[in-house]
Amino acid sequence: MDITSNELLRSKALSETLIKGSSGTAAYYLASDENVHSLRLSCVGGKRKRNEHGGSNDDGAGLKFNDFEKLRKEVNFSVGETWALYDEVDGMPRLYARIRKVSAPLFGLRITHLEPDPDDEREVLWFEQDLPVSTGQFRLGKNENTKDCSLFSHVIHCKEGSNTGHLIVSPRKGETWALFKNWDIIKWSSEPDSHSSYKYEIVEILSDHADGTGVSVAFLHKAKGFASVFFRMGTGDDADMIQIPSHSLYRFSHMIPSFKLTGTEAKGLPKDAYELDQAALPATTVQEKPVPSHIIPVPKAEALCLPSSEGKVIKTGQFWAFGGSYDDTPRYYGRIQKITVTQTFEQTAETKVHVCRLKATSFPQNVIKWKDKSMPVGCGTFSMLKNCSTLYPQHLTHQIFPQTSMDGNEFTILPKVGQLWVIYRLWAPHFGVGALDEHCLDFDMVQVLDDAFNYKVLALEQVLVTSEEKNKFFRAAKSRPSYCYDEDGPGVIFTIPQSKMLRFSHPIPASRVTKEVDGEMIVLFEVDKKALPYGW
Repeated sequence: MDITSNELLRSKALSETLIKGSSGTAAYYLASDENVHSLRLSCVGGKRKRNEHGGSNDDGAGLKFNDFEKLRKEVNFSVGETWALYDEVDGMPRLYARIRKVSAPLFGLRITHLEPDPDDEREVLWFEQDLPVSTGQFRLGKNENTKDCSLFSHVIHCKEGSNTGHLIVSPRKGETWALFKNWDIIKWSSEPDSHSSYKYEIVEILSDHADGTGVSVAFLHKAKGFASVFFRMGTGDDADMIQIPSHSLYRFSHMIPSFKLTGTEAKGLPKDAYELDQAALPATTVQEKPVPSHIIPVPKAEALCLPSSEGKVIKTGQFWAFGGSYDDTPRYYGRIQKITVTQTFEQTAETKVHVCRLKATSFPQNVIKWKDKSMPVGCGTFSMLKNCSTLYPQHLTHQIFPQTSMDGNEFTILPKVGQLWVIYRLWAPHFGVGALDEHCLDFDMVQVLDDAFNYKVLALEQVLVTSEEKNKFFRAAKSRPSYCYDEDGPGVIFTIPQSKMLRFSHPIPASRVTKEVDGEMIVLFEVDKKALPYGW
């Protein structure tokens, strides 16, 4: 293919644009509108590969604390959610789609795109000039099938609009967003070709959007020495804050997934900073700022990381499952707040884990609740209790990864496609903790095949491999007991309605292994026997 001198000049200009630095009071980025689809894939895909494999570039070197790719795993997609997708302008996640169907075991998605539908005259003109829109009013558009998770960035919260069929997207308190720098809705709309290279400022949302007052934001700065940690330089009257009025919401470019940090994760880390998803940050160099000493928290005299006897690493901030007072089956969840080690003279050191338990809060109206309020709840939406319980490391069975709300106050744990769960074999809402204590209830192991509306599951059966194996092994069941037919029907694949979601007892960590069974090599699920119900 011939390349003209003009094309070479454009290519050079684009390269210079993408590596150009920035300056100013707040961190900002520069990108070009010449990033067509292939460049978007190389840019975003490259960043995401670096995130996955721990590599770095000019903007990615430094310490990292969270794996954002886990947010985009196949098991995290659920029907009814709205996700942000990367666009073809500069690869930022400012397109939206609603999940209509999730297929399994071969992963696939049926999605409906959201299309901007502004009613303000200035916003209509902006949209007609093909300028980016990530906030305001949207309507449902075309449908599409895809198997590509790499198109998606994160779940976005949207609410029903006042007009039927409309959805509203606006920044929410606790989120992190990118603003267009030097934004002017009238000037940009009248001269779109002159405003096709976007500069960005990164902000923390301090208040939910309210008509008449808009949104309060604080500028964030990139912390030197960390891959993508951003922090506020001041607080109170010294904070670098502004108010974005309601008529200027198109100044918001896109939401950036983030995790809020405590400041105890590493030395020199600022308190209440955010680690941002590098896949939602333009691939350009940004000016870093040293973290002022007065906003670095003083470390407490406590253990932050503890290797367990099974080779797992227990850290503060993680969520783990653990057993109750009646048996060790891990039907309870909590977040590790502190790890302490004490040692009396010439005695073995004693390690304790201080855990804030999760408590189920609310369920959809159609869900049948336990009559015994003290019965453990394995799935739903949870809040965290303020008081900590003291456990020993051996009480913790496996780490869990709930979906956390943007304000950090709610944690959702639901059966996802591909996961293994223990279910009550014959479920009834009058079951109580007394029946659990006396081991009077029967359980089954299932794999989730579909989590759209209701839960389609496959029954599993235990397989004896060798008596020396420490763990247990399962495969697809050939049949189920006849007394289950009234509840589930005769097949090994059956449906648990959402109204009976409390039939799911707890998730089971599992891995696929190949073992010899009856002279034949077959693929099995290997599970930790400590996570299984009593007597298995």
